[in-house]
Amino acid sequence: MLSFKQYLVEAGVSAERQETGFVSAINDAVEKNGGKPITVKTKDATIRGVVKADKFGGRQRSGSEPYTDVQLFTSKGIINLSMKGPSAPSLAGGGLRGVEEIIPGIGARFFRAAYDNHIKKGLKLGDKIPDTYGKLNDKDKNLLVIGNQAMGGPIHYMYIGPMDVTSSVSGSTVSVNGKLIDAKKYSKEHDLYFRLRARRVDQTFDPKASDKNGIPKIYGKSPSRGDSAGRLVVTDKVASARDIIVFWC
Repeated sequence: MLSFKQYLVEAGVSAERQETGFVSAINDAVEKNGGKPITVKTKDATIRGVVKADKFGGRQRSGSEPYTDVQLFTSKGIINLSMKGPSAPSLAGGGLRGVEEIIPGIGARFFRAAYDNHIKKGLKLGDKIPDTYGKLNDKDKNLLVIGNQAMGGPIHYMYIGPMDVTSSVSGSTVSVNGKLIDAKKYSKEHDLYFRLRARRVDQTFDPKASDKNGIPKIYGKSPSRGDSAGRLVVTDKVASARDIIVFWC
């Protein structure tokens, strides 16, 4: 069984393989087309006038991983892509720092609402904590899916597909084996949620734990690894039999 550290390393290698494979597929197609613009096609979308693909080299202002993974350079401007595997657990990265960077106060409101919910449910020090979900309103989910410059965005499309990218070229069109999903359309058509979960399996409820700003951490320190606090992600799926808390007006 993989350790958590090994899992993270392998996940990073897979993501790197996907990004490299996609960039190579696009640039090879441009080269075969004599350096002239090409069309990138999936079953879901078509992007025309592409002259180059490259990995995004920046980071979020908070220091976290950026929203944008790959950029397509077209005759009409740059298109930012967020690259994800077929079973990607989260739709927006950056954790608490990242979401606070784009919508100040939203993470704190969610953590406090989650804490109040756990107290109301009778959780005590040392109890296991179920994953906590909070539904995002339309305005917030749009901002969090798309991001902004401070978060290494905004993204225009999510590319969701296998970590091994395959492609086929027909004339000036290259077809790849993933999906290109318009980020604005996705945000509009899907309910999205905050999900707060443990970083380690041995983390339990600590009602007194808080950060330097007084925001409840909820999760205590892992006895085995020393991690404190939980991990906050944005997802479009809610586990069955889980409460969905309200943290906005």
